[in-house]
Amino acid sequence: AVEDLAALAEPARQAGALTICACDPLPLALLRPPGECGVDIAVGEGQTLGNRLDFGGPSFGFFAATEALMRQMPGRIAGETRDLDGKRGFVLTLQTREQHIRREKATSNICTAQALNALAGVIYLSWLGRRGIVELAELMLQRTAYARQRVSEIPGVRLHNEQPVVREFALRLDAPVDRVIARCREEGLNPGYALARDYPELKDGLLVAITERRTGADIDRLADVLANAVAGERQPAEARA
Repeated sequence: AVEDLAALAEPARQAGALTICACDPLPLALLRPPGECGVDIAVGEGQTLGNRLDFGGPSFGFFAATEALMRQMPGRIAGETRDLDGKRGFVLTLQTREQHIRREKATSNICTAQALNALAGVIYLSWLGRRGIVELAELMLQRTAYARQRVSEIPGVRLHNEQPVVREFALRLDAPVDRVIARCREEGLNPGYALARDYPELKDGLLVAITERRTGADIDRLADVLANAVAGERQPAEARA
């Protein structure tokens, strides 16, 4: 969901607390950057930047902070510079690792190497370019909005909330979620994730994700299959009632 970060960051600042934002990198092409909203630290998952799903990994994460907090960041920070011939280059400007300083002063001692995945993300961003990533974000928002509209028109399905979203949105079903998912899978379609697996209080919750790879026809099929599945499960429940 899209949050009003400024409204959250200012009270935190007044209370002497830092604000940390977990964000999706692609929508930031259209939204205000967290730093402009008063956020101190921004983190996120980089899988959407040219990396495969691979059943959850491997991938890479990103970590950004204000200049005031830069020296407390773990790992190494690369900076842009010029060499003796005036050519553009990059150097490791901050390296607070145990290999370079006293261990007790290091901010990074144990980590995993995700350089290949991070490189894929850099190549992906370079390939898209400034305009390309904006167009991609717009496409994703448009298709998510269309999907949200289509499925919310299904009898027995309603939106969990009206808050603006980017690529995922939650639904409330008037039918057993697990049974609805099973019916959809029989048609070769996975409609989403049962939220009760992580949030027991949301027994009727279904999380739906839409990416830029889904076409209008894909979304129409999702709505049709989901409608039939919900209707099929509502009938036995109504008969028992």
